[in-house]
Amino acid sequence: MQKILFITWDGPQTSYMEGLFLPIFNEINKTEPIVFHVIQFTWADESKISSIKKIADSFGITYSAYPIRRKPTALLGSLLTLFQGKSYLQTYIKKHKIDVVMPRSTMPAVMVNRLKLKSCKIVFDADGLPLEERVDFSGLSKTSKQYQWLKGEETKLLLKADGILTRSQKAIAIHLKTIGDAYRDKFTVVFNGRNPDFFKTDASQKKAIRKTLGISEDDFVFVYCGSLGPQYGWDEMLAIFKRYHEKKPTAKFLILSGNPEFVTAKIPDAMRNNIVVKSVPFVEVPQYLAAADIAFAIRKPTFSMQGVAPIKLGEYLLMGLPTIASAGIGDTEAVLEGVPGTFLFDHSDAHAIEKAVTFAVNLNYDATRIRETGEKYFSLKKSAESYCRPFQKL
Repeated sequence: MQKILFITWDGPQTSYMEGLFLPIFNEINKTEPIVFHVIQFTWADESKISSIKKIADSFGITYSAYPIRRKPTALLGSLLTLFQGKSYLQTYIKKHKIDVVMPRSTMPAVMVNRLKLKSCKIVFDADGLPLEERVDFSGLSKTSKQYQWLKGEETKLLLKADGILTRSQKAIAIHLKTIGDAYRDKFTVVFNGRNPDFFKTDASQKKAIRKTLGISEDDFVFVYCGSLGPQYGWDEMLAIFKRYHEKKPTAKFLILSGNPEFVTAKIPDAMRNNIVVKSVPFVEVPQYLAAADIAFAIRKPTFSMQGVAPIKLGEYLLMGLPTIASAGIGDTEAVLEGVPGTFLFDHSDAHAIEKAVTFAVNLNYDATRIRETGEKYFSLKKSAESYCRPFQKL
C-alpha cells in the first residue's frame, strides 16, 4: 500500500481541490492500492476549508489545510509560511510514514527541495508552466531576482524528482530544454478528468434552463464557462458573437463565470438583451451548458499556455457541445484533430473571426462523436489511469 502526500498552494478563489484533484484521487482509490493524504496551503476561510474537508472525508482521503500568512505583507507572509511549512511537512511525512511526496507547482517545490527524504520518493506535479504564466499575465520579469530564484527552485526539483507530471507534451519539450533530454523518461502527461455521468447532455434540462433564462427553444445559444480576464479572449468571443448576431438577430450568448463583473461593463448596449451573464454553483454547470448550441474555449495563446490543459474544453466535449477552441493551447490541436463539430481558432489568422462565424452558421456535427473525444481525453477514468503511470514506475 503506497501512501502519497499531495501538497498544493492555492488562493481561496480556486476550486481545483474539490473539483479536480479529490475526484481524481478517489477514482484512483477504486482500483489501486494507494492511500492519499492532502495538505493544502491556503488563505481560504474556515467555511471553504470545511467544505473541502467534507468532500475529502467522503472519499476516504486525509485532508489538512495549512494557513498561508498574509501579514505584514503578502510576500513576507508567504516566505514565513514556506519556512514554517517545511518543518510541518517534515513532521507529517515521518508521522504518517509517507512513501511518495507529490508537490504541485512552484511554492510546494520550494519546501520539498528543503526536506530530508530518505526512502521517500518524489513525484513533482509541475502543473503547466506557472512561472511563465506570471510573466505573461502578472508582470513578473524574467530578469527579476524573484523569477530567477523560483526558476532555480523549479529546475532543482525537476532534476531531483523521481517522476514529473505535466498537462501537455509541449510542456515536456520546454522542460527538457532546461534540464536535458536525458531526463525524458521521468515525464508523464496527465489528463484533467471530469465525471462523464455528471457532464452529459439532457434535452429536458435544455428546455427548462432556457425557460428560466427567457431564451426561446429556437434561439441559437453560444456559451462560455469559466474565469474571465485578459487571457481568456473576451474580445474574440464578443466579436464572433456580434458577427453571428448580425446574421441571426435572435442569437444569445450565455456567460457562466465566478467573476461576472469583468464583462458586465464591457457588454455593448446594443447587445445587453442578447448576452446573459450568470454565476452558478458547480453542481448546476451541466444544466446550463445543456442549454447551449455551441461553446467557446478561447484563451490567449501566449508562451505559457503551451503547458495547460483547459478543463472547460473537457466539460464541453463531454456534453457533446460543438466548440470553438484556441489553437496553441496545450495539446488542443492533437485532441481536436479530425473531430467534426470543433473549430480551431488561429489567433494569428486575420480572418479567424469570420471563419469562426462561418463555422457556427454552417454547423454540422455528431454530438456522440464529440462526447467520445471527451471520454477519451477528459473522463475521470482516463485521468486516473494517467496519474497511476508515474506511481507504477517507482
